[in-house]
Amino acid sequence: MKAQTGQKEPVPEPGATTRARQRIVFCGGLAAAVLFAAWRVYSRRSRERVVSHEGLDDPDVARAFNRVATMPQMRLLRWFVARRAVAMVQAGQAVDLGCGPGHLVIKLAQAAPGLQVTGVDLSDEMLVEAGRYARRSGLEDRIDFRKGDVAQIPFPDGSLDLVVSTLSLHHWSDPVGALDEIARVLRPGGAFLIFDLRRDMAAPFYLLLWFATRFVVPGALRRVKEPLGSRDAAFTLQEAAHLAAQSHLAGWRVTHSPLWLTIEGMEAK
Repeated sequence: MKAQTGQKEPVPEPGATTRARQRIVFCGGLAAAVLFAAWRVYSRRSRERVVSHEGLDDPDVARAFNRVATMPQMRLLRWFVARRAVAMVQAGQAVDLGCGPGHLVIKLAQAAPGLQVTGVDLSDEMLVEAGRYARRSGLEDRIDFRKGDVAQIPFPDGSLDLVVSTLSLHHWSDPVGALDEIARVLRPGGAFLIFDLRRDMAAPFYLLLWFATRFVVPGALRRVKEPLGSRDAAFTLQEAAHLAAQSHLAGWRVTHSPLWLTIEGMEAK
């Protein structure tokens, strides 16, 4: 038997129960509204490829990209690409196409002391920034930068051991011709790694880029609709495989994650 204490069990006030229910209803409604808004944004995404024009010759845009390039996620990307590239080739002549401010050029030289690395870019603003960064790196004896176009890579036939490119494929006006150029400049046994976003990325990553474009990145990038514009200009997995199959590249494969894809491989010896 229970002991009789003469004290009554506390009874919740009716108002407290009502307020708890109201909070639950409010949170549920808010979550539903957020999910509905996210669905609306995602359902309106571009299915067709839309060519992007970043405007890197605009000093404000170039400076904004330089700031973004120092963010942790971009450092992680460079670590991933450099690690993957030097797993294929550790020595010889390497080129980074569309090198921007040169961060990956430095990372490749640091990851593989046997590599001589050249950054190639069309933007004078980016090449100026790359030169400044190179002088601070202490690796000037193993890196250099050239102005050039992927449509006509400024190297002789069969002269390169490694060609990499990050977040540049979607800007190439003739991607099959550019892949042919990569095949031309590679030595037998040379490796290539072309890394880019994929247009058919998973919904959470699309929403993240949408949010960053509108609320996170510097104003100069919002003006040119980046980084979402790069997603809209990117290729799907099937499109990337079709490009590679049309080109003179041999030994290629397309790899991917929910966010990115690569065209990579090694030319036959």
